[in-house]
Amino acid sequence: MVVIATVVAIVVVVNDNSGSPVASSPAKPSATDPATTTPHPTTTAPASTLTPQIPGYQVDVPKDLKAAWDIPHDWNIDQTTTVFGASSDSIPAVGFATEGENYCPNNVRTSMFLTTSEIDDATAAATDVGAHAARIGYSTKTSLTPGTAQPLDAGQLHGTFLETSGAFTAPAGCATTYSVYTFAIRVGTGKGSLVLTLVSDTGVDRSVTPDFARKLFATFRLL
Repeated sequence: MVVIATVVAIVVVVNDNSGSPVASSPAKPSATDPATTTPHPTTTAPASTLTPQIPGYQVDVPKDLKAAWDIPHDWNIDQTTTVFGASSDSIPAVGFATEGENYCPNNVRTSMFLTTSEIDDATAAATDVGAHAARIGYSTKTSLTPGTAQPLDAGQLHGTFLETSGAFTAPAGCATTYSVYTFAIRVGTGKGSLVLTLVSDTGVDRSVTPDFARKLFATFRLL
């Protein structure tokens, strides 16, 4: 699978770098047209044998990939999903996990995955992936606002945290606001970035807050 191979190759490069990736200066994201996403199947993966950094959580380890991060114990991991979105517009994804499927009609409250970006600049990569994921996940959106990039460390890895937020039209009982949280780690010149991504309906019970997103992102590690 090309998607998996791309992520594996970038993770290997990060592991081989003598220094930690460092975020660069901000840049504007590239624009794409809105697209409608399709529901993702939920297949709970076997529990990882790794010890979570957050007590009581589980470790999400993408198949055949030497990277991991912690997620709550009741989130579902689906190793079969390799994209976020529809065939016409999608983002490569590994370690796909969801929470709150059908919390309201046909909606998933939270999705999380690791992807790649061809953009070397971590701030620009976080902004670009955040905007793209918002357009895919919220085809009925009425607004999209990227926040201010902030530095975030995950152990010895140095990256950029960004929240892209907005509003969307939804069925009764569903959230009407959303946030896409991205944590981008620069790999190197001409090598792009790794971007851990969290897409969440907000303003409802159990929705992901910026502090909670940072908490999960800070557990990202290379194995």
